[in-house]
Amino acid sequence: MLACVNDRSGARSVAYHRLQKLKVSKVRYILVALVCASPVILLWDGLIMQGLVAGIVAVALVMTARTMRPGETEFLVSIIRTLMVVAAVPALWVLFQVLPLGVFAHPIWSSAEQALGHPVRGAISVDPGASLIALGQYLSMCAVVFSTAAVSVDRHRAEWILFALTAAAAAIALLVLTQDILSGDVGLSAFLQMPAIDCTGLGIIIAGAACVRTIERYEARHLAPQRSMSIFLWTFAGSTAALAICIAALVLGAMYWTIFASLCGLAALVFVWIIRRFGLEPLSAAAIAVPTVSAAILFIAYHPPERGVSVPLAFARSATSLRALSQRMLDDAPLWGTGAGTFAALAPIYREIDEPPPGSVAETTAATLAIELGKPMFWLIAVVTAALILVLLRASLHRGRDSFYPAMGGGSLIAVLLLAFANAGLLGTATELIVAAALGLAFAQSKSRMLQL
Repeated sequence: MLACVNDRSGARSVAYHRLQKLKVSKVRYILVALVCASPVILLWDGLIMQGLVAGIVAVALVMTARTMRPGETEFLVSIIRTLMVVAAVPALWVLFQVLPLGVFAHPIWSSAEQALGHPVRGAISVDPGASLIALGQYLSMCAVVFSTAAVSVDRHRAEWILFALTAAAAAIALLVLTQDILSGDVGLSAFLQMPAIDCTGLGIIIAGAACVRTIERYEARHLAPQRSMSIFLWTFAGSTAALAICIAALVLGAMYWTIFASLCGLAALVFVWIIRRFGLEPLSAAAIAVPTVSAAILFIAYHPPERGVSVPLAFARSATSLRALSQRMLDDAPLWGTGAGTFAALAPIYREIDEPPPGSVAETTAATLAIELGKPMFWLIAVVTAALILVLLRASLHRGRDSFYPAMGGGSLIAVLLLAFANAGLLGTATELIVAAALGLAFAQSKSRMLQL
């Protein structure tokens, strides 16, 4: 009788674990499908698409929270605890901008008070509705980071995310090539071209990590003898093709600053790989820092910031009406900002009569954040990004055969930090999705587990 009860209990336990594994696999498929849909998201970006992405990510996040194993959950929390605290700071700041506390309220509310004839308890944000929408988009991208990190705790699921990112970046690069070859008959509008270029630049780093992954797995094939040589060859061919497509698209369609940013990120990945391959750990810090810092100094010396132009706009395209408009708004923006997502609401006030209608963002991502969140918050975000780069690169040097994951994350953040000063492509939903998924993947694999479930 006791043996029968034990058998039933064991059968229920096995069935439970199979169900859990199946549900986590479903979350993996949801994230892979969402990442692979990045080209579609790029072409039809807008509030409706952002809402769809947020809904899908919310479902994935709930499923992940309900189906993760206790061991994976404990490991995940140990990794992302600090990242969650860091991610909460901008969200809390946007909430503070939205609340009608009357503290540091934008002067526009004083004008509204005079026009209405009764007191108005204003907020920092000139458009609280737009700020709430921006907050929702930011939180959905944070959910992508945490969902991807939860799924990527397992090494095999992490490979799915890496290949999905590689495929998505290559598909967007093909769109950029189509734009250049067909001269606009089939291609991207000027508004969508910058997000596509930024995705392509990040794709070089991600595809490079996929190539390194294939080489690492080939050298460690004795640990997985069931994998045939043809699988390695096809995987390496696909990763190399994606890398070549991204490089070609970037060379044909990007500005020199965008190419420079992507190469800096790729250089970090390559340096980590060289250090680990040739056992240069004692020189690891110098080998990573010296080339990158030297290249940055040389480039800034070659292209110094112009006089009368703020740093967030110094490396943008010169002599454009949007750049001039962004500079005027930067000069007039208060230290605590105008509110997240409010550039489009304020831009008509600063626009000259002969200037074309502005878009929803400033000339660069850096300028947009400095205007909307305030210069102190923008520089705090830049400093935290630099700190995360160091954390990921340091983790990659202490990692085992999966060191390319945190190296890819560190290289991607290097490119993101530099691209923020070049254009506003990072504010596109597709670009944010690729960055968030790459960041979650990098942090999930930044620490070794004794047992990969």
